[in-house]
Amino acid sequence: MSNFRKTMGTIVSYILPTNTGRTDDPNPVTTLTSRDRYLVKTSWAKLMKNPTDSGVALLSLFFQKYPEYVELFPFKDIPASEFSSNTRFRAHANSVIYALSSVVDALNDTDLLIQILTKTGSTHVSRNVTPDGFNHLKESAIELFSALFKNDEVEAWKKTLNVAFSVILKGLENEQNTKA
Repeated sequence: MSNFRKTMGTIVSYILPTNTGRTDDPNPVTTLTSRDRYLVKTSWAKLMKNPTDSGVALLSLFFQKYPEYVELFPFKDIPASEFSSNTRFRAHANSVIYALSSVVDALNDTDLLIQILTKTGSTHVSRNVTPDGFNHLKESAIELFSALFKNDEVEAWKKTLNVAFSVILKGLENEQNTKA
C-alpha cells in the first residue's frame, strides 16, 4: 500500500500546481513564484469555463478603450455593437483566449514559454501591431481581470503579463530588425 500512496502522490504532484503558498522561490528567468503561477492557473480556469465569451469580453473592452486597433483585424467592417454576436469576431476572440491559455499552460516550462511569447511577437509584425498595441491589450486584460478576480490573483496576473509582454515585445523588435 505504501508504494501505491507514493505513486499516487507523485502523480498528484505532477498534475496539480505545487508549492501554492511559496513566495520565496522565484523562477530565475520569469521571477514568478510558485504561488504566482498557482494563482494565475487557478484564476484562468474560471475564464476557460467559457473561453469564447471570455475572449469577447477581453476584446470588447480592448476595442472600447482603443477603437483605433479595430482596423488591424479581419472584422474591421463589423459595427462594434454587433461584436458579441458576430461569428468572425467570436472566432477571433476564442483564438486570443486559447493563445493566452498556451501561455498559462507553459508557465512551468520557461523555455517553452519564451518560445511561445517570442513567436507571438514576431508573427504580429506583418500585422502591423506596435508595442503600444500590445501594451494596450495588457492594460485591458488587467482591467478585465481586476473586475473578475481577487486582489492576489490580479497581482499575480500583473507580474505574469509584465513578464510575458516584455518577451513578446522583444520578439516583435527582433523581427522588425530582421525586416529592416
